[in-house]
Amino acid sequence: MDLRHCSGFTLPLQKGPFQNNGATPWYCELGIGSPAQKLKMCFDTGSNFNWVTSNLCSDDGCKHYANARFNLNLSSTFEWINQDVQSVNFGPWGTMQVETGRDRLCLPYHHGPSIVSDLFLASEYSGTQFEELDWDGGIGLPSSQDITAIAPSASYPFRGHHTNTNSNEDFNFFLTLLKMGLVGTSTPYISVQTEPLCDHPTGYIGFGTLDRSYASSLEYLFLPWSCYQQEASYLWTTANTTVKVNGNTIGTNMFFALDTGSSQFKGDNSVLTQVYNLTKNDGPPVSIMLSDENGIEYGELNITRDIYQCKIEAGEKKGKVVSQFQGLPGADDMLLVGSVLMDHLYTVYEYEVISNNDIRPKGVWIFNKPNGPKIIKNRQTSTASLFSR
Repeated sequence: MDLRHCSGFTLPLQKGPFQNNGATPWYCELGIGSPAQKLKMCFDTGSNFNWVTSNLCSDDGCKHYANARFNLNLSSTFEWINQDVQSVNFGPWGTMQVETGRDRLCLPYHHGPSIVSDLFLASEYSGTQFEELDWDGGIGLPSSQDITAIAPSASYPFRGHHTNTNSNEDFNFFLTLLKMGLVGTSTPYISVQTEPLCDHPTGYIGFGTLDRSYASSLEYLFLPWSCYQQEASYLWTTANTTVKVNGNTIGTNMFFALDTGSSQFKGDNSVLTQVYNLTKNDGPPVSIMLSDENGIEYGELNITRDIYQCKIEAGEKKGKVVSQFQGLPGADDMLLVGSVLMDHLYTVYEYEVISNNDIRPKGVWIFNKPNGPKIIKNRQTSTASLFSR
């Protein structure tokens, strides 16, 4: 693999069993604290905070498949920020109770660069979704970190959302990398590639790096960022999306998001429930049509049965093949997907650097893999400008 490093680095991803809880099976082993404690952490473009299961949980609480906890009492570099208990909404998963601290993250475990980061320390959570979680915590990579104007009473239908109840918290992991010079301001990229079908599934997440083997590809799309709604402005969404099943339109004027913390397709309850019902037994093609602000179509994604019907490898429904579409109450006009689709694409999230303290989302680039399914049906007339900057 030919990688271009511009003050950037990559981290290896590992895969746990695919479970039917809507969360990605991919994680990275990071070290937290001093000495470093090895924990399985998800780099998550679908949330705007950092969290880890901790020894604040009771002995029989916080059950999850990955089954590790950060012991803050064993770290010489741990600092408390706020020991007041907060509730973090995880949508259909339930609510997590947390306290707030700060410690060192080693990227990856035991070697490589390290940064100091604020963390939510989980003290309580329960439910099947958490029990089937292949990771111990998550590092948020949001499109936007501006959460100051969000009403505390708002309802959040997605996997995880934090309201700004403590102004001292600083969860902007990617901005910290830029400030430290670990990622160059000329390469404000997060790139993701996973290979789930190998004998030993592998993957990586890159910060400030690009895989130049895609520099000559014409099978790509750029999805410009547009804000879904204020309380979910952290999501990497693009507007004007239409969903079809077997050529029949099911949903229009939707927002499409690629979320590294998720697995299945999820979103608008009416639309996604219809798609699930149409695909749970049969295998019709599902199409995602992308249009610009003038209604002119610029892209089409073709999702076939072998992509959206997945065998459950552990947990509830183990051994069954399940169509990976889930409707969520409150997620009006949203279509979000993670590893079910992203495992078959090369994905790059791009920011615009405004200043040392301000980055803004530009959008997401997606590429067909050379030997993978032709999900992106369009073929461009020139190569991606991403590689010529």
